[in-house]
Amino acid sequence: MKWIEVQIKTTPEAEEAVSNIFYEEGAEGVVIESPNDMMIMRNNNPLSWDYYDEALLEMDPQSSIIKGYLSETTDHSEKINNILMRIKTLPACGLDPGSCELTITEVNQEDWSNSWKKYYKPVKVGSNFVIKPTWESYYKEEGDLVIEIDPGMAFGSGLHETTQLCIGNLEQYVKRDDIVIDIGCGSGILALAAGKLKCKKVIAVDLDSMAVKVARENVEKNHLENLIEVREGDLMDVIHEQADVIVANILAEVIINLATQIKPYLKEGGLFISSGIILDKLDEVMENVVAEGFEIVEVEQLNDWASVVARKKMVEDA
Repeated sequence: MKWIEVQIKTTPEAEEAVSNIFYEEGAEGVVIESPNDMMIMRNNNPLSWDYYDEALLEMDPQSSIIKGYLSETTDHSEKINNILMRIKTLPACGLDPGSCELTITEVNQEDWSNSWKKYYKPVKVGSNFVIKPTWESYYKEEGDLVIEIDPGMAFGSGLHETTQLCIGNLEQYVKRDDIVIDIGCGSGILALAAGKLKCKKVIAVDLDSMAVKVARENVEKNHLENLIEVREGDLMDVIHEQADVIVANILAEVIINLATQIKPYLKEGGLFISSGIILDKLDEVMENVVAEGFEIVEVEQLNDWASVVARKKMVEDA
């Protein structure tokens, strides 16, 4: 079977958004080639990184290549135009899409269906977590919390700075009896991290049916079916519980909107952990979160990205 490979040159800050655009426009698979991510992980784990790809390190560290794969049988010209138009609107969201240099190639199924896997290797995140692709082997050390992950067609591999920030926050703040809600769960990686921390219950939510499918598969691979429930739909339509912790790794604009909606789903004193926040948008996110009745507990930064931990004020504090 033949496929159309659509390659876009963008920036590290926009790679998540560009990947999501590909999926929303019908791509059957997406590959992210990011030398910036690889260098971060290599530098953070100098003893454990036998796992990076040298070709990536030869790329411009300020650029990322996103490859989307479209069926040859579809009207790919219209899809490509839509993808480019949407990418060029990203500056309105505070993201620099870069040059948007476009390359289109016809490829065979076998050339891409497994090639993306070479970029995903076991990596250490936070204090104790190891994100291990299902097809890789890893010798577990004492204290390791190993997450088996197959990103499939959903964002969330453990490499991106925002994922690392969120996992670190969960590791610091989630307690054993907590109920955790993961909004926009993607591959389910944050829900899996919460589950590995032995909390009471995790509810993972996503609007995208493919993300829900991938997340459910990853829950099964980690044998956490009794702890993690994956639901498809909008927050207000599918959540009826109150959580001790709500985590969302999405764009800054969505976080600002989410802050106006989540209080009924969060217990008094509960925590709202958010990332996907480019530094240029950090002040705006914090101002809006505080305006909605939260107090900032902690802000962390990793390169151009930030995470915010905010606490829902108790009644007596309000």
